[in-house]
Amino acid sequence: MDGTPLISVIVTTKNRITLLPRAIRSVLDQTWPALELIVVDDGSDVPAILPTPDSRVRIIRNEVSKGISEARNAGFRAAAGEFFCMLDDDDWYLPEKLERQLHYLLEHPEVDLVFSRVVVRNAAGQDHYYLPADHVHSPEINLRAFNVIHPSSVLFHRKIFDSVQFDPRIKKYEEMLFFNRICFTFETAYLPSDVAVWMQDGRPDQLTRVFYDRNFVNFRIVCEGLYDILRRYPAALRQYYGRLAFQALRCGRIGDSIKAGATAFNLLGRDWIGS
Repeated sequence: MDGTPLISVIVTTKNRITLLPRAIRSVLDQTWPALELIVVDDGSDVPAILPTPDSRVRIIRNEVSKGISEARNAGFRAAAGEFFCMLDDDDWYLPEKLERQLHYLLEHPEVDLVFSRVVVRNAAGQDHYYLPADHVHSPEINLRAFNVIHPSSVLFHRKIFDSVQFDPRIKKYEEMLFFNRICFTFETAYLPSDVAVWMQDGRPDQLTRVFYDRNFVNFRIVCEGLYDILRRYPAALRQYYGRLAFQALRCGRIGDSIKAGATAFNLLGRDWIGS
């Protein structure tokens, strides 16, 4: 495939050995064949194995879990492709995902990252869209929405990862920090096309379950990581630090709640970051 752009797909997994083959197969069955698939096994109790041998697939294993942010970073660091994307191990790509988005980037050289719709499927098999067909995208809109870019919905030039990586400290809201930082650093665009299925069936291992203290700790990292941007958008700053204050209150961190609330409304006459 001389001159054919190579796409690197990163799948991170941990203790989902029954779900992983579906994600892998959805990548290998893509209509765009010039790809490599890097599976990062982040300390699974039973090491990940491939459903069938394929020369396009590599497995990287962390003997001790380092978290999804560092697992994704490790996959991208090992990638050889001109274009990068990622997939959660319990989700799957639709067959033309890579081909459609790559053609878009090749036809729009000014765009560094493209994202699309994902189909959200619940435990009853009912579907709805994560984004409408007429979604309007801009960095400011994405910031005010906290983030609407799903990790399984993107394709981007590898140069993005040279400038923006996932923060290894963060265990939740990692996409919020990552994609908002990208939106204000690179040219991003929305392509209205269905590209993946996001499975939301309420399993206890899904990271969307609520743990109040973890929510506060991780969202504070988001606020700190986006602070230079938030200062330029006072309404967004109030949104983020107001939410941080509420999360601190829910886990009994009264002092932190007061400080975050004061920052949200500039009651101290100065800014507060951290505890």
